[in-house]
Amino acid sequence: MLKSEDEIPMRIPFLITSLLLSFTVACQSVPPKPPFVDVHTHYNWDQEELVSPQQALQILRENNVQLAVVFGTPSHNVLKLSDISDGLVVPFFSPYIKGQSRHNWFYDEQVLQLARAGLAEGRYHGIGEVHVVSSFGPRRDNPILQGLLKLAAEFDVPFTIHTEASDYRFLSRLCQQHDKVRFLWAHAGGILGPEHSEGILRDCPNVWIELSARDPKHYGGIVDEAGHLRQGWREVLLAHPDRFMVGTDPVWNAHQIERWYEADEGWLHFHEFIDFHNKWLSELPAHVADQVRYKNGMVFFGRTP
Repeated sequence: MLKSEDEIPMRIPFLITSLLLSFTVACQSVPPKPPFVDVHTHYNWDQEELVSPQQALQILRENNVQLAVVFGTPSHNVLKLSDISDGLVVPFFSPYIKGQSRHNWFYDEQVLQLARAGLAEGRYHGIGEVHVVSSFGPRRDNPILQGLLKLAAEFDVPFTIHTEASDYRFLSRLCQQHDKVRFLWAHAGGILGPEHSEGILRDCPNVWIELSARDPKHYGGIVDEAGHLRQGWREVLLAHPDRFMVGTDPVWNAHQIERWYEADEGWLHFHEFIDFHNKWLSELPAHVADQVRYKNGMVFFGRTP
């Protein structure tokens, strides 16, 4: 049966209202993610094969990342992000100046030359991620490592250090020797427990700790089998709420270093790392969670929360 001309216009506003209401309900069912400062991301040559700089920035914005520290291999790869990020990306100089130099950078004097030039020109705002692996290299007295630490002090930029050691005291000798450098200890020492974080914070007031890669896909150890924050970590976070930060470290199959036969799909899992951190942070008092997730990073990098 045909509707009269008077009935048709009356149904249009009703349909529009119904559609708007459905859309509003759908949007409300997915609450926005809280603001996040990511102090440990990578944009490497094998990640760019899958995710363009524009796509990486979109991923950051979709996850409400307000500031992202990014390392690149080769080092200059990070500039592809920072140059178009309008201040969202904080680019660090990496000593991995070539695609495959993670294991021999500490023999290459060009690392210091490029680091000085990049810092002096303002292209980089930190140094890292620097891997110092016990019994592998470099030694703590290595001239390239020592030179980078002196540059960090000279230009007053933070230094992200990744240590593979069985004790926090491997790092404490360096941070005490270079007491003018602001260290970010990557992954809270990897496999090390909260007592090691407590120790380094006691020994070195110039060290802050970031908890990237402590998800089950990487080192783990922050949460228990049920996904809840372990009591030891809760205690150290509550005791030092201004010394911890978080990061995603979006490297996939991270225990297979420098795979040449396939691209790194870590950025495609970025939301999983963010959601992991937001889940365990929700078990802390709200003001502590806000500090660790967001405020400490903003203050550390001279931004206003």
